[in-house]
Amino acid sequence: MTTLTTILPLALRDTALTVTELAGEAKPETFETFRTRCLEHLSRLREEFHAAGHSTAAVEDAAYAQCALLDEVALRSLQAKERDAWEREPLQVKEFQSHDAGEELIARIERRLAEPQPVLPLLAVFYTVLGLGFQGKFALEGTGARERLMRAIDERLERGGVQKNTGPVIVTSGQAREWRGLSPVAWVGIALAGAALVYVALDRWLAVSIAQLGG
Repeated sequence: MTTLTTILPLALRDTALTVTELAGEAKPETFETFRTRCLEHLSRLREEFHAAGHSTAAVEDAAYAQCALLDEVALRSLQAKERDAWEREPLQVKEFQSHDAGEELIARIERRLAEPQPVLPLLAVFYTVLGLGFQGKFALEGTGARERLMRAIDERLERGGVQKNTGPVIVTSGQAREWRGLSPVAWVGIALAGAALVYVALDRWLAVSIAQLGG
C-alpha cells in the first residue's frame, strides 16, 4: 500500500524540525549557521530525489519549494542585520536566481497538478511545504485559495493511489477552527514520524510540534 509516509522524502524531516523549532520561538544562532543548516537540508533533498530516479526538473521543483519555505521562515525569524542580509540574498536567489517564490512556487504546483501523471513524491513535498506554513501570495489573497490548493493536492494524491487514514483536511486561520480529523501539518508530523524507527523519540516530539504549529 502506498501512503504519504512511504513517498514523503526523508530529507524533509530536518526541514520540518527546523520550522517547528522556530515556530516554538527558538531563534537561529547566527545568519551563517542558519544559512548553512538550510543549505544542508536542500542538499539532502536533492540527493534523495536524484537517488530515487526523478527527473532534474522534478528535483529542482522540490528544491524550489523547500527554498521558498525556508526563506519565509528565515525572514520571520532572523533579526535586524541578519534578516536584512537574508533578504538581500534569499535561498531562492542563490539557488535559482529567482526573487518571486511567492508567485512562482504556486505556479509550479499548479503546473504539476495539471499533468496527466504527476510525480507523487513531488506533490507530497508541495503538500508538506504548504502544511508547514508557506504562504507566498496567499498572505495577501487570504486563506481560501491556499485551502483550495491544498485540497487539490490531497485529492490528486488520492487519485494517484496514495492512501492515508483521514479524509482531505485543510489549514484554516483564526482562533476558531472545526477539525474534521487531523490538520495537514499534524498529518505531516505523523508521516515524518513513521519514516524511520531510529528516530522514534524525535518523531513523537516532531509530530506534537507540527500539530502545535498548525493550531
